[in-house]
Amino acid sequence: MPELVIHILNYRTPDLTLDCLRSLAAERSQYSEFQVFLIDNASGDHSVEQIQNALDEDPSWKDWVRFMPLDKNLGFAGGNNYSIRLCQEELPDCPYQLLLNSDTLVHEGCLKASMDWMKAHSDCGAFSCMLRNKDGSVQNVCRKFPRPDRETARALGLPYVLPKLFSWADLEDLEWEREGADSRVVEWIGGAFMLLNSEAVKQVGVLDESFFFYGEDTEWCFRMRRHGWKVCFDACGETTHLGGASSDTTRLLDKRKEILIWRARFGVQQACYGRLAEYWIRGVYIYAFAMRCAWLALSGQKGTVKYKSIASGLHTLTHKLDPDAL
Repeated sequence: MPELVIHILNYRTPDLTLDCLRSLAAERSQYSEFQVFLIDNASGDHSVEQIQNALDEDPSWKDWVRFMPLDKNLGFAGGNNYSIRLCQEELPDCPYQLLLNSDTLVHEGCLKASMDWMKAHSDCGAFSCMLRNKDGSVQNVCRKFPRPDRETARALGLPYVLPKLFSWADLEDLEWEREGADSRVVEWIGGAFMLLNSEAVKQVGVLDESFFFYGEDTEWCFRMRRHGWKVCFDACGETTHLGGASSDTTRLLDKRKEILIWRARFGVQQACYGRLAEYWIRGVYIYAFAMRCAWLALSGQKGTVKYKSIASGLHTLTHKLDPDAL
């Protein structure tokens, strides 16, 4: 029985996924009580063959990596849920689980340090270590919920126009120190590295599959906090997160990505704050985009790239957000 099951979802990123596995393989000298459930989310490219070949070339990986290709792309939430449910069914007593993006590289000692931290904090439902960008800079980890008041201010551009008056609307937690950050309870963390107490997952439930891509981690953390679990950060370990690998333009069309982002933004409002909040925030964004279009048109900028971009966004917001209709 492993102490930790790591869920990795591959979507057309076989090289990055294998690099992630190599970083985990290096960790086994310090901490080996884990098993990886690796899901291919119906990539439709050479991912399955490339990953399977790598597993065949190094038989030792098969002791701790279980590779499962899916026939259908279930999205980030659905793909991870498939893996989580399998863990709950086959390893019901496994105490911890980790959502780990395929575009991450776990640094030396990260798993052991993170697990030690979680064992010492039984009231924590979800935890993130320090995430770094490719260049070594610190990545945004500690975040605030997009409450309707915060999202309204952001839609109207107030934090940018009047930053001192509307800094409270910034969704990044400005109180945490980037370098040398200490342990802290936060509102939500991303799913790139999310270490989970399995008891919290059993109580709260799995990810909301109405979110295909983006937003599901925000809603999950909201649900955990509502059930009394803490969401925490500590810099005890570090992981490099390259970011955006599964959603770059070679894997996800720009327009489809735009629609998924808007759907997630409004979906979080509905799931966390109710249907009225969803309608309000969508209306505010439509109003803001319409006013910007009107101002640009009146100032003689109707033919500019900026106007066309905002007009395109307005068209998207005033129509059904259906990425499958593209």
